Amino acid sequence: MTLDDWLARTATKEDSFAASIGASQAAVNRYRHGRRMPRPAVMARIVAATGGAVTANDFHGLSEAPPKPSAGAAGL
Repeated sequence: MTLDDWLARTATKEDSFAASIGASQAAVNRYRHGRRMPRPAVMARIVAATGGAVTANDFHGLSEAPPKPSAGAAGL
């Protein structure tokens, strides 16, 4: 789930979320809209503050599930 989705679904305002992770409202806005990537320490606080609903993979557009190998990859 993206940070934007999580904030919308939980009706959490940027400023209150920012305070909970020790960031500025402007930084949260940039994270939310993909204009800035959180540093690892901030990313860990985002994951914790969202109860794991938002993960580092969500900032990269990756799913949590590992990709399934293709049929041709079995012989590798």
